[in-house]
Amino acid sequence: MTPDLRRRLERILGSAIAQRRPLSGGNIAECLRIVTQDGRAFAVKSMAPLAQPTDLPQATLKDEAFMLDRLRASGKVPVPAVHHVERDLMVLEFIPCDDGVAASTEQECLADIVADLHSVTVPRYGFDRPTPVGPLQRPNDWSDAWVPFLRDRRLMFLGRLAHDAGRLPDGCLARLERLCARLEDWIPERGAASLIHGDLWIGNILFKDRKVAALIDPACYFADPEIELAFLTLFGGVGEAFFDRYREHRPVDPLFFQERRTLYHLEPLLAHAWFFGGGYGMRADEILIRYLE
Repeated sequence: MTPDLRRRLERILGSAIAQRRPLSGGNIAECLRIVTQDGRAFAVKSMAPLAQPTDLPQATLKDEAFMLDRLRASGKVPVPAVHHVERDLMVLEFIPCDDGVAASTEQECLADIVADLHSVTVPRYGFDRPTPVGPLQRPNDWSDAWVPFLRDRRLMFLGRLAHDAGRLPDGCLARLERLCARLEDWIPERGAASLIHGDLWIGNILFKDRKVAALIDPACYFADPEIELAFLTLFGGVGEAFFDRYREHRPVDPLFFQERRTLYHLEPLLAHAWFFGGGYGMRADEILIRYLE
């Protein structure tokens, strides 16, 4: 914590900071738990300016606060309350949580919450403002159809970012373009679009006493809910206990597992390839090759 950040927080909270410790996560923001002199505990996120300037729109913590408030307003999802927000600083309710993986009871609780969230629907795909992806914003302009939204505002947008950063294998962007021209071969058009958390993996789920205490770090928009179900399986953490309970609330098409789940993994893998590099670009390319064979 810099002296300037300490002064800002003490001015906002009206009390000196007595304790602080880092919290996990925070790839684009510093995350801290602080306790004030008068005994209040908060979670704090602060963003530094981008190391390399870009012409692309930058994400702000006001975007995240808006999405937390949207989830809270839905009445379906436990999220931390936002106490204060600026472009580069957010003070949140601190929610205690347990360490460890999600056992079957926790997965069932999560499925209840996710199914309830997915029951919030609108006729079109998109959102009222852009969605954060790392330090940038990705477009959420409203679309009457899911496949064009997925193609233009997710897969090709992220693919070009990763390609321009030199983080995709040779020929990968061309393969992505070929697949996007054929998305209708695998993905049917839907009716209503569901509200999704948008970045729902095990690291953004807080568990306490075998229940879901809160979902954090949202990247909301209205989408085909299968894209959220696919992301939940990409890095592990949920299994049959989750899907068995989810099916009690909402149907899951068997073709999701057979044809679409791996295809939907492209979106987070392209985002991770752009932001982290490593082997994510190769994993995305392997999916493209598999579907184009």
